[in-house]
Order: sequence, then C-alpha cells, then structure tokens
Amino acid sequence: MCQRMNWARLLSAKRFRSSHGNTRSQDTESGDKQNGRSQFEKDLDRITFSSSFRRLGRKTQVHLLSENDQIHTRLSHSLEVACVGRSLGTKVGHWLKTREEGSLPNGFLYSTVGEIVQAACLAHDIGNPPFGHAAEDAIREWFKERLGSGPEWQERLTEGEITDLQDFDGNAMAFRVVTYKEFHVGQGGMRLTYPTLGALLKYPWTSHFARSRKNKFSCFQTEYDHLCEVAAGLGLVEKEQQRSERKAEYARHPLAYLVEAADDICYRVLDIEDAIELRLLSETILYDQFHQLLDADLSDEQRHLLGDSSISPHTKNGLVRGKMVDRMIAEVVAAFKEHYETIMEGRFEGSLFDKAHGDSICSAVANLYGKEALCRTIYQNQRNVCLELGVYSVLHTLLETSVDAACELVDGTKRSYKTEIIQRFFKYNHATQAGRKDLYQVLMPFLDYITGMTDEYATFVNKQLLGLGN
Repeated sequence: MCQRMNWARLLSAKRFRSSHGNTRSQDTESGDKQNGRSQFEKDLDRITFSSSFRRLGRKTQVHLLSENDQIHTRLSHSLEVACVGRSLGTKVGHWLKTREEGSLPNGFLYSTVGEIVQAACLAHDIGNPPFGHAAEDAIREWFKERLGSGPEWQERLTEGEITDLQDFDGNAMAFRVVTYKEFHVGQGGMRLTYPTLGALLKYPWTSHFARSRKNKFSCFQTEYDHLCEVAAGLGLVEKEQQRSERKAEYARHPLAYLVEAADDICYRVLDIEDAIELRLLSETILYDQFHQLLDADLSDEQRHLLGDSSISPHTKNGLVRGKMVDRMIAEVVAAFKEHYETIMEGRFEGSLFDKAHGDSICSAVANLYGKEALCRTIYQNQRNVCLELGVYSVLHTLLETSVDAACELVDGTKRSYKTEIIQRFFKYNHATQAGRKDLYQVLMPFLDYITGMTDEYATFVNKQLLGLGN
C-alpha cells in the first residue's frame, strides 16, 4: 500500500523552531484570524520585510546590469510569481474545499491555500546570488576547479559538503536564508510555518541526489536537520533516508508543484517581454505566436484593439500576456486535478506546466522555448555572453579570497593581515565559530555573504579586493 500525504498535516500552522509553539493552527470558517492575520499572512510579512528579500531589487533576473528600468529584477519577478501563485493556490484550495470527501481540514479557508503558495513564491529566489544564473554557474565551476585540484580537499570536506559546493543551488541557499540566516540567526531564521517551508522546498533532498535530479537540490548539509524536521512535521513521503551519511530525499509537498508552475509561467512569458523591451525579439512575437490560440478568450473590443495599428505594441503585448497567464493558470489547475492522486502519494514526476495537453497555451509556450534560436537570442545573446565573463571574474575573486581566509581560520595558524582585513570587510565574526576545525562550517558564512550581495555591491567589493578603488 502506497504512503499517502494528508492535508491535516500538510496544512498545519506549526512554526519552525518557534518558542511559542502551535498557538492556533487554522483560520475558522467565518474568517476569524488571530490578531487579524492568519499564520500564513504572517509568513508573507516576515518574508517581505526581510533584508534578503529587499536586496532582490538589485539582483539580475536574466539580463545582466541592464540600465533599462522596464527589465525584470529578481524582486519584480518574485512579486509577479507570488501573484500567479496566489491565484493557483486559491483555485486549488477552492477545488479541494468543494470535493465530496472534503479534503481540507475543517474550518480551513480555501483562500488560505493561496496565501501559503504566495508566501513560498515570494521566497523562491531569496537565496539566489547576484548576476542571476550566470553566478550560480560561476560558483559551481569555480568549486569544481578548486576542489578537484588535489586530494587534500577530500581530507578536509565530506563527500556531501563537496557536492554542496560543486553543485551549488540558489534553492538550497533560499532554504538556508529562511531557516537560519534572517531574523533569528541560527535559531530558526524567519520561523516560518511548516506549510510555507514545504511549498518552498522545490527539491526536498540533499545534494547527494542532485546529479540524478538535473543537478538541483534544496538543502545544504548545514540544514539537513531542518529538512528532516520540516518533512516529518508535514508528513512528506520519505523516499530515502541515511542519517549516518546525512542523506535525505522526500517527495514534494503538493503545493510546491504550484510554486514551481507559477515560476514557470512567469519566467517563460516575461522573459520574452524583457527580450522585446531590449529589442532582441520582434515586438509582435506574442501576438504572432499566440493570438489564434487565445481568440476564444477575447472580446470583440479586445480583438479590435489588437487589430488597431494606432495602439502601441506595448499595450497589445500586455493584453496578450494577461490572457496567456489566465489560460496557463487554468491549465495548471486542471493538471493538478488530473494528477492529484499520484501527487498525494508522492509518485508524481515532472512539472504541472509540462503536463498540459493538446493545443494548450502551456504547450505552445514550451514548444516556442524548445526552439534553439529563441533561447539563444534571449539567454545567450552577445551582450550577456560578454558580461558573463566579467561575472566569472568577479566570483573568482570573491571565492578565492573567502576560501583562502577560511583555510587560515581553520588551520589555527597566525592569521595574515589580508585575512584580518577580509574578516572585517565581510563582517565575519569568527568568535561564533570558536573552536571549529570544520572548513565547511567556517566557509558557509563567507558564502552567505557573497550570495547575499547585490550586483552593484559585488562589483564594488571585487574592485576593492583587486585594489582598483571606486
């Protein structure tokens, strides 16, 4: 008999590492909320008011160091994903609420499911480094080169720690930010609810399983115990657990599929909009590719607007984009319903976005992205390629400096003047690591600081370390 997750545990409002415990687990049917807010609205507020979330406004989404104010940053992207996620969660919550067997716990408002997904969506990129995915790639490649240079690293780092660094993933850093770094440092971080953390865990396994999972994972060795605690609290299906080796793999929380789908919807459509804004793609590409599929959703007035040559392409694109997002939300919800049983049993593989059928908008967008020329134009255009060289150079300097300083701190030898300066510059409090001889544990706060930088600040620090001034 298959294990099956249940909503009573999946929606428990218990907070991670909270000293106050589970004082109130659910909203009531009448909408009564403790202090006027649900526990999940509190999650939203904690994420929104965090410094890590604020810094996303100066971190690249796709197009590096763009001076065009219309181009998405990590912050604007996260806000838009949260809007789509709220709609997905609310619609799925309504469906669960109205099912004959009454899937949601008694008294649980279906709109609250939307709040959970919205909160997780807000935090989904909170651990990403500066310079977008180019920096993630640079960090991975740098550690592969450095840690593969000699046998001494195998003596100083465990297999799991090496894999964490060589397969560095912003998703794992996001989980570290919210459970360790922000607010209550080392004592639960933001102390979010279990459901929000579960929905955030897009890849609820350690890096040991990353290479068989498209090099993705959501938990560093430092947060292994956090992952196990959250998974146990939610009743996630356990796929593999090797406590002696700190390896763990769980099935996703069902709402994590909605967070992933919200991200899929937004980046695929809005990356095209950004490319149009930068004149990398034709300004009519959205209309040309999708207006026929959307025709049934358009009113006569909207059809007239799209055919009016005096209306700006920007306005037309906004209309088409809105209709596309509406349709994709409906298609993702339909896919969730269709695959509901396998999702609840922890057996579902793939993404809801990719499960849409036939002439769906999701399929049409996926087919468009499958064209190599389009992806090359958006992501590998000459401007981005040139800037990625600079990104690797910046990350090389920051990581080289950090690892050298960490090695000195662990070795216990007299610290060099450079390391003393680096400690102060990186605001590294070695006193909190007193007595540690574990290179990984000493290195992680350096990595926290680097990944928390904005694009501009990382560029500034790089110049200082190279002695180039301002």
